[in-house]
Amino acid sequence: MLDIDISKVRLNNGMTIEEMLKSEANRFLKILQEEISEWYTLYRPQVYNRTFNTLKSIYAEDIVDVSSSGMNLEVRIKYTNLAFHNSIFGGEDANTLLLMNCGYAVKSGWHKNIPNFGFRAGGNFLEKAVERFQKDNIFGITIKTNY
Repeated sequence: MLDIDISKVRLNNGMTIEEMLKSEANRFLKILQEEISEWYTLYRPQVYNRTFNTLKSIYAEDIVDVSSSGMNLEVRIKYTNLAFHNSIFGGEDANTLLLMNCGYAVKSGWHKNIPNFGFRAGGNFLEKAVERFQKDNIFGITIKTNY
């Protein structure tokens, strides 16, 4: 097995492989933030006021751990406590990033039939961000998301 230090090997553009991977991870972050922002515009809440804390909870300095194996890039989404909120009905804190991306439906309660409050389809913004990233992927990087 060939052991290469990716922090020292330079590409034709002058960047090291490590710098290129981090740059591409930041490009992915920007796309992801655009997808989340777009998702926010799809409806206006009627029962609660938005805080936008989920969008505020992810940021460039903290969102990615870059690891590489060949040209694979693993992006582990990290977020602050702003991504979590207390349930207004008691119980555990909810990870709104996952709820917004994957969707949810509460099992009971007066609100269970209220769209975007008691239930909602997932925005799939994470998958959309990966798809957009791949359209302009000149390095042939494979994105693996882990959140």
